[in-house]
Amino acid sequence: MKIDSRILNIQQNVQQLSDRVLIEQTDFLAEHERGITILVLRHLREVEIRRLYIDLEYSSMYAYCIKRLKFTENETQTRLASARLLTELPQIEKQIEDGSLNVTNLSKIQSFLRAEKAVQQGLNQDEKLALIAKCENKPTRQVAKDLIQKSHQPALLAEKFHMTSEVENGKLLEQQFTKFEALLDDEATELLQEFKNLYAHELQDGANVSVLTFLLKKAVAFKRKKLGLSEPDKNNAPVPMSPKVTKARKATVPQRKPLSAAVKRFVWDRAQACCEHKDSKSGARCNSKFALQPDHIIPLALGGTDDVNNLQLLCRSHNSRRAVKTFGVRRSS
Repeated sequence: MKIDSRILNIQQNVQQLSDRVLIEQTDFLAEHERGITILVLRHLREVEIRRLYIDLEYSSMYAYCIKRLKFTENETQTRLASARLLTELPQIEKQIEDGSLNVTNLSKIQSFLRAEKAVQQGLNQDEKLALIAKCENKPTRQVAKDLIQKSHQPALLAEKFHMTSEVENGKLLEQQFTKFEALLDDEATELLQEFKNLYAHELQDGANVSVLTFLLKKAVAFKRKKLGLSEPDKNNAPVPMSPKVTKARKATVPQRKPLSAAVKRFVWDRAQACCEHKDSKSGARCNSKFALQPDHIIPLALGGTDDVNNLQLLCRSHNSRRAVKTFGVRRSS
């Protein structure tokens, strides 16, 4: 979009405008703002794809938007979600420009799509476009209600949308869920954060309901196995475990030989369970504990080995940025 030069001629003393000119200028500014929004979304997504926020010493795009761009937390969340959706579905750009779709509704749609994908209910491109079309020109609260009703994870979306007590056709949405609240002291809060750091690769997101569901599934599976109980099916009927299924699953994962537990433990202990990245200018170490990953200093694809001297511990952000610098940006076709 080309920035309209008329913006420079807008009279800023609105009290002196006639009714007609005031309405005309307001219409123009609103249209202009939507065009700027498209440009902002494009730029945010490209900064994220290149992981440029890492070079600016921000731990994430979220931190970059808040600290450098001065967005509020809500502005950051809605813009990043919309930018990611716009990259995947550039066809919706026109609807953003004409105002039939806004970033708040797009961010809720993106949350819905991610939640569906996490439980293997992902939508194809045509289905996504059809869903978005149904959300055009709708109030945000109505869009949120519709998405919760369609979701295979309604509790997760209800928490994200802060709508667990909304009414739909006289029925409380919260009746679909069991409300669970907990007040954490400092020790429990630290444990929760450490859990999120260590299990970041396995959690679908950082929502509290996702953490609780993950913990419950792990604990129940562990206890059932210890007691020798069979897995229940969706109707709670016992289903014996099949060794053949387990073997088939393992056979479908063609991977290079993973790092041994001893090597991983050595790398983690040497790094003191913190990211080892050092800023090239200040020499300051990252020390993040979030989503840590052993990284090959010389990548295996370039002749590196699994020797401990060729390994370092990096947080997800620095590991991703290093991959971009080494191999370039991977773009979907």
